[in-house]
Amino acid sequence: MTLKSTLLTLLLLLVFKFSFTQIPQDISNKFFSIYKQGDSDKALDYLFSNSPYAKDIQEGIDDVKRKLKRHVDQIGEYRGYDLLTKRTAGPNLILFTFLVRHDREPMTFQMLYYRPNDKWQMQNLKYSNSTDEELEEASKAYRLKENYE
Repeated sequence: MTLKSTLLTLLLLLVFKFSFTQIPQDISNKFFSIYKQGDSDKALDYLFSNSPYAKDIQEGIDDVKRKLKRHVDQIGEYRGYDLLTKRTAGPNLILFTFLVRHDREPMTFQMLYYRPNDKWQMQNLKYSNSTDEELEEASKAYRLKENYE
């Protein structure tokens, strides 16, 4: 094998490896793609499928599934999602906050991803329907930048 073909083979292997490595934004997008189809259980299964510890917390995941399904049934049809914030704590911990739009009211989803090695995994998921309260709190006068000077 010549040096040229060896380098080409190595390059192809690297491209192949990185083309199948999911990044948190892609995982989130896929989650919402499944969620859009009306199957929050399947979406949650996908979200936690990249965590090697999902089996250890399966009871908690099942509880989240039941509660989320019940809540989603009450707030109407899904209309889309918007990325509100992306926060990082170094290169291996990322928190996304999404506004999830439904007919009756919005929800907020927080997805924390962690990369202990070379693969991202779902670390924590929180959702809330108190988006209006959070927005009000964030706009309180004591939080305004000019009040810190």
